[in-house]
Amino acid sequence: MKKTQKTNKEKESNTKTQTKESEIFASCSFSSLGLHSTLSEQLQERLGFEAPTLVQAQAIPVILSGRHVLVNAETGSGKTIAYLAPIIHYLQGYNPRIERSHGTFALVLVPTRELCLQVYEILQKLLHRFHWIVPGYVMGGENRNKEKARLRKGISILIATPGRLLDHLKNTSSFVHTNLRWIIFDEADRILELGFGKDIEEILDLLGSRANESVEMGKSSEFKRQNLLLSATLNEKVNHLSKISLENPVMIGLDNMKMQPDSSVNQTGSLGSDVDEDLDYSIKSVNSSSGDYRLPAQLVQRFVKVPCGSRLAVLLSILKHLFEREASQKVVVFFSTCDAVDFHYMLLSEFQWSPYSQFEEELKQMFLKCKTFRLHGNMKQEDRRTTFSAFKTEKSALLVSTDVAARGLDFPKVRCIIQYDSPGEASEYVHRVGRTARLGERGESLLFLQPIEVDYLQDLEKHGVSLTEYPLKIIDSFPLHSQMHRVKKFVSLESHPWVVSLQTELESYISAEVL
Repeated sequence: MKKTQKTNKEKESNTKTQTKESEIFASCSFSSLGLHSTLSEQLQERLGFEAPTLVQAQAIPVILSGRHVLVNAETGSGKTIAYLAPIIHYLQGYNPRIERSHGTFALVLVPTRELCLQVYEILQKLLHRFHWIVPGYVMGGENRNKEKARLRKGISILIATPGRLLDHLKNTSSFVHTNLRWIIFDEADRILELGFGKDIEEILDLLGSRANESVEMGKSSEFKRQNLLLSATLNEKVNHLSKISLENPVMIGLDNMKMQPDSSVNQTGSLGSDVDEDLDYSIKSVNSSSGDYRLPAQLVQRFVKVPCGSRLAVLLSILKHLFEREASQKVVVFFSTCDAVDFHYMLLSEFQWSPYSQFEEELKQMFLKCKTFRLHGNMKQEDRRTTFSAFKTEKSALLVSTDVAARGLDFPKVRCIIQYDSPGEASEYVHRVGRTARLGERGESLLFLQPIEVDYLQDLEKHGVSLTEYPLKIIDSFPLHSQMHRVKKFVSLESHPWVVSLQTELESYISAEVL
């Protein structure tokens, strides 16, 4: 009987896994989308993709068809591969082969230096067997003269932050972009939120790539300019950018349509007329789309309401619970300022306490037994790069960060996102939690709110984001000086023995550090 029950449970578990995968991945192969066989092999061997995600399966054939595209999809859905793969597919097929002296064929604009490096890393892996296609990047914080030298030699696919790209377009005469065929706006909403709108418009003007402008390509290409815009959220600024940069575009991801690419895509990657009709749209549809944000179904979203004086003790308690529950995992905690990141990094890295008695100094041990990293905009570029790489490779670690890490960055196996300082905009909430539950992996997010901030939940609900309350009963499970404590029913959080004891220890530690 027990064996039968176990078999049934295993079947149920397998069914759930298959259902989850079917919601993330398409029932087709990369080669069936029209990609070159060698490139399809690279996607599997170098990046571990057995099959395309639904977003990739929808976007790749459309991009291969040469149409302008607007992709609106949840974070962690594989958008980077969706635009890089078609570009590489075409560049590897040029006959004669492209050369460095031909300059830049594809330009990828990203909001941050961290995302620039991440896209570059993925691109390097995809180009492993296409050595004649040269990847490169230019971004703020790097040596301009070294960048000029690389541009002079020639970069086939260039990843750039807007400000630095505009600088080179104006001042680097050796930057060859006469053969430019693709312009991609990755994380377009974030690019605009960071105030690069005017830079983008100037870039479009300098490259002659506004909508309705006829651009003749160099002799190495018979195609017209193709612009691609990718964004996790849609707003008025993104709508404006799409109007000025995209011409008669195809929309990917705004509805819940799940294409079956095998039935509508032929081997050349063109769309069947019925699917093309479904996807085709007027730019006005951006305005008429719902304000709901797209978040992974496997993301568990919670909030915790904590008075100001108990926030730090509750944060440490939750972190302790997470790492004791599952030692091998990654957690990211977001703060609103660089100073807050530095303070909490110091505290979480060094805070010790005794589980037996607060007076037994020799028995003290690390409160959190995990590696801790920090990331914020005031750090030197090399330090940020080192942190990014180190946290990415760790199996178990804690990262405290400002929003510099909230957009586009793909840290594998991040299990939980904690927003200690609530984000100002609902859209920023989406991009923070987007660091977990990527590509079908399970994940959870926790939003800290003070009692006066609970109205923020209503703002999220307006966009279809609903949170449940986090059960703070976990603090009852911690032994106080090696003794399990009994808590009276309905005791306030501020009066809870564990919180009071931990708060006292924290105050003592912080006072000692300040003095």
